Amino acid sequence: MIIAVPSKGRAGKVISTQVRLPNCVVYVPELEVEAYEDSGNKNVVAVPNDVLGITKTRNWILKNNKDPWIVFIDDDLKNAGYVELQPHKGKHRKLDEVQFLGEFRKLFELTEDLNYRIWGISMESSLRAVYPYRPFLFQTYVTASCMGIINDGRTYFNEDYPVKEDYELCLRCIVEDGGVVGARYLYWENDHWHKEGGCKDYRTQKMESRITDKLMRQYPGFVRRAKDRKGQFCITLNF
Repeated sequence: MIIAVPSKGRAGKVISTQVRLPNCVVYVPELEVEAYEDSGNKNVVAVPNDVLGITKTRNWILKNNKDPWIVFIDDDLKNAGYVELQPHKGKHRKLDEVQFLGEFRKLFELTEDLNYRIWGISMESSLRAVYPYRPFLFQTYVTASCMGIINDGRTYFNEDYPVKEDYELCLRCIVEDGGVVGARYLYWENDHWHKEGGCKDYRTQKMESRITDKLMRQYPGFVRRAKDRKGQFCITLNF
């Protein structure tokens, strides 16, 4: 199993390796390898400079790894673990790297047993949104903020989607396979909107709007709502 962290323009700002997964592999453009290594990242792999954008980068990682299990996580992980529900609040229980790897293996095994291709952890900013009493959903959205992919040589991101590529893959797998594994018992929170670099360097409102319209046309009925929220174009999937 490989924990892959695509990153660009964030040397010294990759917090995912500091939070829970210090041994994950950080994939960066060739020209930035030295800067990332000088910033303390110990597992840095160069992606050719002509591989542009997050979608093509994810596919390059899949195609250049023989490991059958690839986990994609973003480079801006803030917090992750279990949530113990208590009256009126949730209590966060952190996991270390060994425990997380154990959970990832279980999720891959479940995914294979169901003849699915991907699993993911729900991205929630509220501890109360995590629902361990119903630990799995199979008709739900999962994103590449934390997504496991069976690296079978046929499961790639659609390069017609420079953004929202993980939503497209999720919907494709639901349509073609009947479902995905959505883990609702784990908590995972990222800091997407406040860091420079990464997709933010080329993501625009016009691009987000165009790709959201494309997603709605390709998967009619699945995208329930699209709206501009504080300068970020967000979508909600309907299941």
